Amino acid sequence: MRYSILFFIPLLLIFSSCSESDSFPIGNSKPLLKIGLIADPQYADKPNNGNRYYRESLWKLEEAIEVFNSSDVDIIQTLGDVIDTNWNSFDSILPIYQNIRGEIENFHILGNRDFNIAPMHYVNLLDRLSMPEYYYSYVRDNWRFIALDATDYSYFSNSLHNHDINQVDAYFENISGNPNHQFWNSAIGKEQQDWLIEELDRASLLNQKVILYSHCPLKAINNVGNLWNNFEIIDIIENYSNVVAYFNGHIHNRDYVFENGIHYVTIEAMVNTLINSYAILEIYEDHVLIKGAGEQQSILIDL
Repeated sequence: MRYSILFFIPLLLIFSSCSESDSFPIGNSKPLLKIGLIADPQYADKPNNGNRYYRESLWKLEEAIEVFNSSDVDIIQTLGDVIDTNWNSFDSILPIYQNIRGEIENFHILGNRDFNIAPMHYVNLLDRLSMPEYYYSYVRDNWRFIALDATDYSYFSNSLHNHDINQVDAYFENISGNPNHQFWNSAIGKEQQDWLIEELDRASLLNQKVILYSHCPLKAINNVGNLWNNFEIIDIIENYSNVVAYFNGHIHNRDYVFENGIHYVTIEAMVNTLINSYAILEIYEDHVLIKGAGEQQSILIDL
């Protein structure tokens, strides 16, 4: 059994702002991988709504990518909701991603707000975001990264995925009365679950550690945004001792839960802050460091 320990270092950094320049007592080792993480830029050309600063996401994304470039990250992973509304919003925000240095890989997953566009454009989302598939995986330095499609079964995406609407209804009604019984949440279906099991089996066979990405949380303290069938996915991944962490966005506020050997981390939404929010994930032989910037906390995970 693998024991993982979370070190809040220091507590001031967890509950207040920290920047990409913060230093941590991690020795002189060089990370195996560095990954830039972004959640919920949710850009739109419209006025602020409460603490959602839609237009400000353009400069915040520019700043994050500048930091990722200068920090020599290997990969940038956006956790969904690139836009808030309107297909043309992609025309304003996606060119910023073109500033990523050529050798840095760039990946996206879909979020619910990415579907807040004319339905005729749904079939173009993969191409627009240069995604290989709705869900996919990649392996780097003996780590398997599994990107799940949290929009699989939902009311907002069903005209694209064309699932049996009775199954969508069943997922939704099964959690009636729970905080996550929301139309803007969703479920991961049986076909994708079977694929996930195959990926995890392959990782175990090859002695690979695993990090999962999804738009929706599984076990957030703020559970209003959890997947409709979160416990089905939790039951799957908890069977594998090589699963280290699950990263998501969606609920906009940073969140952290450690349970049964897995770290569940919600990255603070970029759209929700007047300063910024993003993280650099540094993977070492014996620990994983989540270096938060702006409103995102920093976390050190011992492997």
